[in-house]
Amino acid sequence: MVSQPNRRTVLGVTTGAVLAGAVTAPATASAEPAPAPERPVLVHSPDGSLRVSVRVVDGRLRYDVTRRGRVLVNSSGLGLDLAGRPSLTGGLVLDSVERGVIDEWWRPVWGTDARVHNHARECVLRTVQRSSGLRLDLVVRVFDDGVGLRYRLPAQPGLGDYTVTAERTEFTLPPDATSWSLEAGTDWNADERHYRRAPLADVRTAQTPLTLTTSDGQHVVVHEAALVDYPSMTLAAGAGSGTLTSELISLPDGTKARLSGEFSTPWRTLSIGDRPGDLAESHLIENLNEPCALPDTSWIEPGTYVGVWWELQRRHTTWTEGPRHGATTERVKHYIDLAEQAGARSVLAEGWNTNAGGEWTGQDFLTPRPDFDLPEVLRYAREKGIGFVAHNETRGFVDYYEQNLETIFARYEELGIRAIKTGYATRFELGGVNRSHYDQEAVRHYQRVIDTAARHRIMINAHEAIKPTGLGRTYPNMMTGEGVAGMEQHNYMGPEGNPPEQATILPFTRFIGGPADYTPGVLNVTWDPAELGTRVQTTSAAQLALYSVFFSPLQMLADTPENYREHPGFAYLHDIPASWDETRFLDCVIGDYTVAARRKDDTWYLGAITDEHDRTLRVPLRFLGPGRFRAEIHSDAADTSWHDNPLPIDVRTRIVRGSTTLTLRLVAGGGTAIRIRPVRR
Repeated sequence: MVSQPNRRTVLGVTTGAVLAGAVTAPATASAEPAPAPERPVLVHSPDGSLRVSVRVVDGRLRYDVTRRGRVLVNSSGLGLDLAGRPSLTGGLVLDSVERGVIDEWWRPVWGTDARVHNHARECVLRTVQRSSGLRLDLVVRVFDDGVGLRYRLPAQPGLGDYTVTAERTEFTLPPDATSWSLEAGTDWNADERHYRRAPLADVRTAQTPLTLTTSDGQHVVVHEAALVDYPSMTLAAGAGSGTLTSELISLPDGTKARLSGEFSTPWRTLSIGDRPGDLAESHLIENLNEPCALPDTSWIEPGTYVGVWWELQRRHTTWTEGPRHGATTERVKHYIDLAEQAGARSVLAEGWNTNAGGEWTGQDFLTPRPDFDLPEVLRYAREKGIGFVAHNETRGFVDYYEQNLETIFARYEELGIRAIKTGYATRFELGGVNRSHYDQEAVRHYQRVIDTAARHRIMINAHEAIKPTGLGRTYPNMMTGEGVAGMEQHNYMGPEGNPPEQATILPFTRFIGGPADYTPGVLNVTWDPAELGTRVQTTSAAQLALYSVFFSPLQMLADTPENYREHPGFAYLHDIPASWDETRFLDCVIGDYTVAARRKDDTWYLGAITDEHDRTLRVPLRFLGPGRFRAEIHSDAADTSWHDNPLPIDVRTRIVRGSTTLTLRLVAGGGTAIRIRPVRR
């Protein structure tokens, strides 16, 4: 079971009021009167370093953010447009203000840290539009490491059913800041592209997370948290230089969201830090989500997995039936043996079910292919303590999947299948209508899958689905997902694949929202059995380092049994954790290099990667604490070259202390992976 918070405090809340979306309990106090129109409402972070100022200017809510006295977000407008009603960007007056404090520690079912501190000051500004009588609340929550803003339409006479036609949230940021972003899109693979670096003033549209570094060295990520029953938010350049405005993904009729009664939007978030590592270590997105909604989480097990996947990507075997079919009984048993050797928890088989592959239509998620004996595979796996991950590739024919979800998942529960990998490649047809993967109805579908899976004690790894917004806190069976240019893009993005710098950008962009199923661990990076003319654009050692740099509670060991058997780096992956007790990002420059360390029990795993340039890094080990430790170092060998000779790995051991500073020499596209254990006397 997930533990309950051990401390909750609310200050300055009206008698009997409950802060919408908050994790606090109601308390008794006097309401704060609305300030004079010319005076702002100020909300400070617990440590006082961040300040959000909100006021109503000419009938519109506006906010700004300062950090240590320096403006980070200039005056920016807020509001919503509802169909057939006056815009809630004008005519508003501030009616009342309520304040509260959240201060709790909670334990994730899985995560990057075993304990998370959720500490923020909150303010609810209640406004009313005099002409229409419509009421709109703005909820502001300020942490030491960032800000969350959300709208709430409270229960009120005449609200009923309504339609959001636009959201008008602005982020007026320094236009000369350096940004990393993906161009906004609605296609199934909009999140699976390479991050571009540009001055913020040159960004016309962006997916979130969008990350930037200001000229004075502050690091900021714009994203959203708790995306439920609402479309995904993208960003579009506004009227002023450096101003970005929220742009919601439309339903097929052009509207954004259809709602009824009281509703709170997702949080609009700003994660803020002095270092890139502050962003990667932040729990702000999770903290803005509700506590765990599942009464029992004992069946949720993070861990590594292997499976019939990379050999399909490399066209060594096929998804479809025939002489080269990959997901046969015999072949999957080889992967079960690999899982046992590696200490992995489960085995994935893509192409196991009837009609998988080919045109991808008419799939049967319950009937195996003739050459795949599902009962025998499950028996063999169970005998070795290994789980089975059932691939459910809908190819975007979602109506059939939804109509049969309960039947499919109930049968999986009977069979003891505890995990699925969903897929929505190329299209998204729901309700007989082709729509975006990211509109409100798609978001509702993903939530229905989560809820149905939870009832049947099934974990989810979702591909071609919505970006993560921290919902893993509330629904921890939603383990991981794609939404990233991962390992498979080394096949599909030409001979260049993913350039090495992408891996040094991802921890501070895509991973800010939550885990990603990047599928690392391809050690034979030049393996090309079908002569595709593509390869993985890293060294083998860099693949090992990714297990510390990237986080996923379902983390794949992506290579084949044969490739692992022949590679000395495979030993590093034995029993590697997928959920951690502590995470540190030690030395990072976005787009250049990343050094990260993660601890499970008393063992640390340190990973260092670089971009397309050779690099020497000095890494102090102060995080180790007292005592002597044995460091097992897997690094690029003296003759390793990313382009010409990427496979050699040098393996050596040395004794280190917390006072030790390691010198890591990384070749371009390369990396170093180190396992550090206490020396037992």
